[in-house]
Amino acid sequence: NKLNELVNKLRGYGYDPGTYTNNLRFLNSEKITVKLDWNINDKHNLSLRHGYVKADNLEGVQSDFRTIQFLNSSESFISNTNSTSLELNSVLGSNLSNNLSLTFTKVDDDRDPTSDPFPYVNITDGSGSIIFGSERFSTANLLNQKVITISDKLNIYKGNHTFTVGTHNEFYDIGNLFIPFNYGSYEFDDLQTFLDDGNSSFYIRSYSLKDNLEGDDTDALASFKAGQFGLFVQDEIQVNDKLKLTAGLRMDLPFYGDTPENTAFNTGTIPLLEAAGYDLEGARSGQFIKSTPMLSPRLGFNLDLSDDNSRQLRGGIGVFTSRAPLVWVGGAYNNYGLNRGTVLRFGDLPFNPDWQSQIPGDIDPNNAQPSGDIDLFAEDFKLPKFLKANLIYDQKLGSGITLQLDGNYNKTLRNVAYKNVNLKPSSSKLTGTPDDRPIYNRRDEVDDTYGRIILGTNTSDGYSYNLSAQLTKEFTSGFQGMMAYSYGDAYSVFDGTSSQNSSQWRGLHTIRGRNIDQQLSRSNFAQGGRFILGLSKEFAWSDNIRTTLSLFHESAQGRPTSYIYNDRGRLKNEDSRERELIYIPATSSDIILVEDNGLSPEEQWSALDAFISQDPYLSANRGSYAERNASNGPWSHVMDLKVLQDFSFDISGKKHTFQLSLDVYNFTNLI
Repeated sequence: NKLNELVNKLRGYGYDPGTYTNNLRFLNSEKITVKLDWNINDKHNLSLRHGYVKADNLEGVQSDFRTIQFLNSSESFISNTNSTSLELNSVLGSNLSNNLSLTFTKVDDDRDPTSDPFPYVNITDGSGSIIFGSERFSTANLLNQKVITISDKLNIYKGNHTFTVGTHNEFYDIGNLFIPFNYGSYEFDDLQTFLDDGNSSFYIRSYSLKDNLEGDDTDALASFKAGQFGLFVQDEIQVNDKLKLTAGLRMDLPFYGDTPENTAFNTGTIPLLEAAGYDLEGARSGQFIKSTPMLSPRLGFNLDLSDDNSRQLRGGIGVFTSRAPLVWVGGAYNNYGLNRGTVLRFGDLPFNPDWQSQIPGDIDPNNAQPSGDIDLFAEDFKLPKFLKANLIYDQKLGSGITLQLDGNYNKTLRNVAYKNVNLKPSSSKLTGTPDDRPIYNRRDEVDDTYGRIILGTNTSDGYSYNLSAQLTKEFTSGFQGMMAYSYGDAYSVFDGTSSQNSSQWRGLHTIRGRNIDQQLSRSNFAQGGRFILGLSKEFAWSDNIRTTLSLFHESAQGRPTSYIYNDRGRLKNEDSRERELIYIPATSSDIILVEDNGLSPEEQWSALDAFISQDPYLSANRGSYAERNASNGPWSHVMDLKVLQDFSFDISGKKHTFQLSLDVYNFTNLI
């Protein structure tokens, strides 16, 4: 058959793609922890701890009903972490105590293809894909991190006040190598074209502008330093027997090392971008995030509403400043046009199996031509910042049962947003149906020297909330249990689901364009409804033999779902791979269908119309565009079983207990 013909063709190139069914996957981990405690005297305790963790993960890609993935297109991820910490706890007097902590952490992550080097290939096969070759994002991928943390916390006890004053400081030394598609990446519209040595529909390759080396041996590793100084003060006030207040203020000051500058970009490309109508908000190559103090006030309380602690109300409100993942801000060090180049070809390039002779071929590192993507950040870009508030009510109902009502609300004050400022504005739109979305030309950049030029800015749009009710039964007569229901929702512009700034922009589902339709919509992480039930019963057969049975049940609403065209971005031609939100036709005249796979347009419309009618969201929104994440997948119901068997023995006058455990996940599926 065709798959056997494909495998034989690849083996003729000297490459074994591996299996495509029952592919092996594993995660092996080794952990070592050593700790030394020294009671220096009755006032000082010194603790030295070292931890080592090694993880070896084989992704083991799997085939499904839409995709055939050969095993050797998997990634291998090896991570080594060494962390050493020194902690000194001191009692400095009757009203003073101090905690000093020093930590050094070294993390080395190495992500590689699992097979011999070979170009990555994705072949469209009907509505699915056939994938083989070296995993495209692992061809040159290293992340080395050295982190020093210094913190000190002084507690002062005075009357009904507990003051806490401290500092927390972090210093990073980062080395990040990321050259995706380094062995070449091809797309074909059908399998026969590949078998007949026809041209690919799309080709992309990134390569080092520092040398002519592929893989991890290149000198294109981006090194940079960053850090954050932090100061905080807090006062915990026991106002009276019923009320406790906590007030605090934190100040953080992030800082970053100098970024490399692309002078030609600043003098030649920026005027073109501004002439195209883009406001770069002061962004320049070589200019990076300013060190701006960030203040975060907090206030919390705990109120006893009764005389016996049977009813309590607690909560708080505060501003919290987040770190931005260093892989995001590190893009400015890696992608500045003189470190990593990229070449694209559309529809005119046959497949070349030699991973070391992919276009553009050899380059002169001493006279490298600017290329690739550019990552910029606005001049006044600031790290994410959120307002968080929560309120919790606890009440003991008797018989060991406690009721808890919990509500929390988060408001985005500042988050990360992206634009591709190298995309020319649309000059036309779709015609012939009510779907009149704009059309772009992804091959016609403002400055074709570069690919995507991603500008990182801030947005204040976004919020989330969660409400829950829970009943818990304390352990009595060998029985305990709990049940809870929660509902949460979340709205955002960008969800931050990728390590690449360009992918954050590219992954946004829109209608009018990713630079235009940056609207607030349901987040990928909106929780929806969730019900959980936990029951546990202990059976004491004797003083030395006990059995505990536990059941845990979860019913959860399916993940948020968007209805999109599986068109790899061709509908409005804005990007080469992303899908677009659909227009929901009201009648057959709202959509243009052509005969496909022996099905007439009338037969296709009949099937589509029936699908729309049975879906509550689609049927209610005929004649309009689908919204991002406006629907949800079906509810899931899972029950797990846990069995604990305890055996106790008296040895030399001391009681020793041994325990065997059995966990059955998705127990209901088993039975």
